[in-house]
Amino acid sequence: MERRINIKNRDRVVKSSSGLELSKISSNWFFKLVALAISIALFYSVFNSAKITIQKLEILRKAEQEVEDLRLTNLHLSISIKDMSTDRYLEKEARDRLNFGGEGEVVFVIPENSLELAKGRVEEILKPEEGEVYEQSSNISEWVDFILSGV
Repeated sequence: MERRINIKNRDRVVKSSSGLELSKISSNWFFKLVALAISIALFYSVFNSAKITIQKLEILRKAEQEVEDLRLTNLHLSISIKDMSTDRYLEKEARDRLNFGGEGEVVFVIPENSLELAKGRVEEILKPEEGEVYEQSSNISEWVDFILSGV
């Protein structure tokens, strides 16, 4: 059953006998609060999914880089194994470890503590401490001597 009611300015409103209208539900504060909560929950879910996806992509990129590094290391070690099986390499390692010299070679044995002391001294020579380029004191007396005596 429908009923038509005339309101000011000749506007017409249609009431339905089936219950509340959608406009009344949407104007309710509780409905707005529930709709806002659902929207926030959906937004958080989408944001969290995107964040997890980005993290997984970063882990995948790091894993691919690690696999590539391990492949290069494996290749390097394979080449080293071939070189280590030669007699020349074995002779060189024996001489290095036992401090022996080959024919025409001179062997220097340097103690570890002397080596560390030398490293410190080399650092001092290569990277000296930076001092002040000029003095902080007043140089007025030098200017007065320069002006009075001239060049």
